[in-house]
Amino acid sequence: MPSQLRTGLLPLFVAFLLQLASAPSISAPAYISIIIDDLGNHLARGEQMIELPANLTFAVIPDTQHANRLARYAHHSGKEVMVHLPMENSGNLPMSSIALTSRLTREEFSAVVDNAMSQVPFASGINNHMGSLLTQQPQAMAWLMDSVRRHQLFFVDSRTTHRTIASNIARQKNIRSASRDIFLDNERSLYEVDLQFRKLLKLAKRNRTAIGIGHPYPVTIEYLTHAIPLLEKAGVQVIPVSEMIKMRLASEQVAATNAGSGGD
Repeated sequence: MPSQLRTGLLPLFVAFLLQLASAPSISAPAYISIIIDDLGNHLARGEQMIELPANLTFAVIPDTQHANRLARYAHHSGKEVMVHLPMENSGNLPMSSIALTSRLTREEFSAVVDNAMSQVPFASGINNHMGSLLTQQPQAMAWLMDSVRRHQLFFVDSRTTHRTIASNIARQKNIRSASRDIFLDNERSLYEVDLQFRKLLKLAKRNRTAIGIGHPYPVTIEYLTHAIPLLEKAGVQVIPVSEMIKMRLASEQVAATNAGSGGD
């Protein structure tokens, strides 16, 4: 299938290059972060993603067969690692044995996070796997952020529901945090991945930064293999999500300072 996929990509990327050539110039580079979720179940696909020549961030599900190996491989390849922590969802979908639910006590919350961290070496942050139910609950998110602070991590809200309050709670507790802007591959077709990737670039050029989430699906691997070398032509840099968070926080501080000074 890879050769067929490459053949199908050709007209898309011709159009992509034409679009880049005709795009208006920008005064400063745009930045994107791409988090690859769900690492741990498929060794070969995980390794393929890690080997892509870009500063992608890898979110590893604890208690999966290849979690430890892929986390170590990503780290030793100079890539950023996160814990992709399963959380209670509103659809009653099955979860890993290591998961946060509304039935846990505060002490049990803490123990789950500790266990997850022990299974994903070199993790510097956490994002939620599923969690459409739990990320709506203030007490649960407060407990989670307490553990995030204790482990000196950052947090990314995957935004699996528009009702999530996870990022708001993180900010209230002064946790370094950000939210996902675009899901690249909810629909696993080349057309949809291309469409969402273009949205990610458009958002980054408008706002200077954007965060996308993808998965180690064959179509996503193939798409990024072709797209990443073209990003320099588009004036777009791929950076680890921890750097994205620092950049956004710095911009917010500058904006707050300017607002406080009345623009003088």
